[in-house]
Amino acid sequence: MSETNKGGWLDNILFAALVVVVFGVSTYVCFNFFIRGRSVSTPNLVGRTLTNAKAVCSDLGVSLVVDPGTRNSDKIATGNVVWQNRTPGATNLVKRGTDIHVELSAGPLVLQVPDLTGQSSRTALLRLGQLNLKLDSVAHVESALLQGIIAEEPPKGTVVAAQTKVSLLVGEQASPLPYVMPDLIDKPLDTVRPALESHGLAVSNVKFESYPGIADGIIIRQFPLRGSSVSGRDPITVVVSRQAEGGIIEQPAAAAPTATQ
Repeated sequence: MSETNKGGWLDNILFAALVVVVFGVSTYVCFNFFIRGRSVSTPNLVGRTLTNAKAVCSDLGVSLVVDPGTRNSDKIATGNVVWQNRTPGATNLVKRGTDIHVELSAGPLVLQVPDLTGQSSRTALLRLGQLNLKLDSVAHVESALLQGIIAEEPPKGTVVAAQTKVSLLVGEQASPLPYVMPDLIDKPLDTVRPALESHGLAVSNVKFESYPGIADGIIIRQFPLRGSSVSGRDPITVVVSRQAEGGIIEQPAAAAPTATQ
């Protein structure tokens, strides 16, 4: 390679390097004087009074916009700035004239134990969860007049902190007395029915089945079986003899035929 070519090659490299340096310097100068010169660090307004926040924004040349909503806070006094839409800091720049939106504190959230009278414990659980409260112990008491929740601890209307536990007293109907299911087989339905009703039991379903050699109206099968524990809430089904042909016929209990004499 000739000396002339070498010299031209070096000149090109030096010129390219000079262009890069000039471009970098000019970019830095433009950024600082034209961009940074018109921008400011985002101020931290959280915790400041509204008057002080407005003064800070005015000094920086930005506009403070107070949004209509408020937020509850245990740390920020009522009326002070509790939230801003731009992250504060020297590395977070905003242009002069930019709007900074803020919301003011409504102070600590005031919670009250709700009135749960007459509601079920399941409904109370959902209601307490919605209010950031917790369900504690639930006690049940038999009551013929009062059903559902009849008392709360703390009492309804009490101002409490979040996650406070609320205990409930729930009234419910007395459970029917249990009985031992008697043997109904070979007995007339018309005799059995009033005897069961006198103990708070009722025949809820009657089926009829042809059974040769047994008179009409005689119980030939039963459910629950004899010796089972039953109450007034349990359905009792019986199958009653009937001379008519045709297998099992189901009828409501009220439609049972009278026994033949």
